[in-house]
Amino acid sequence: MDETNIFIGDHIRLTEIDPKKDAEVEAQWTQDLSYARLRKKNPVRPLAPTEVRKDLDEKLKESDEGRRSFFYAMRDRLEEDSLLGFMYITEIEWKNGQGFLRLLFKNDETTALYIAEGLHLALRYVFDELNLYHICMEVYDCALLHIQAIENAKFSLEARLREITYITDAYHDRLIYGLLAEEWRISQGAER
Repeated sequence: MDETNIFIGDHIRLTEIDPKKDAEVEAQWTQDLSYARLRKKNPVRPLAPTEVRKDLDEKLKESDEGRRSFFYAMRDRLEEDSLLGFMYITEIEWKNGQGFLRLLFKNDETTALYIAEGLHLALRYVFDELNLYHICMEVYDCALLHIQAIENAKFSLEARLREITYITDAYHDRLIYGLLAEEWRISQGAER
């Protein structure tokens, strides 16, 4: 992996979001109930491209105006138009050096292939570019691929909201994981 370019990994790259093109693709993904549930808390429904575009436009406006959020598309490194998912860094508290990170991939297969690399790129951006001190990720206890990647990246479980979300005939816990910059740097073999 090229460690000099924080936006490019071995297989994926972080790019700007193109609200028009990406909305067309993401609207198709919302037809999949699993993706729709990761994208938005209950209740979920399929979204039209115009609805997704409006949401993406609002995210980009929020990023430009508030500077408390950053939104990127994740694409295949070699294929220009191949949208794989999104990376969101939100609720940044600059004074405290903390925020929330979310990775959304189009399906479980794509998640399995790219979540580790996507998380690595996101953490490099969070800690080396934004200079945050603490980052949190929130997942449901049934999102096993996410949990495995998060734990492999050395996040610690910081909170469990028990049986707070109803998904497919069962209540699930919402888990909040956290990682400190120094923990990440140690796990990368570079203490700063």
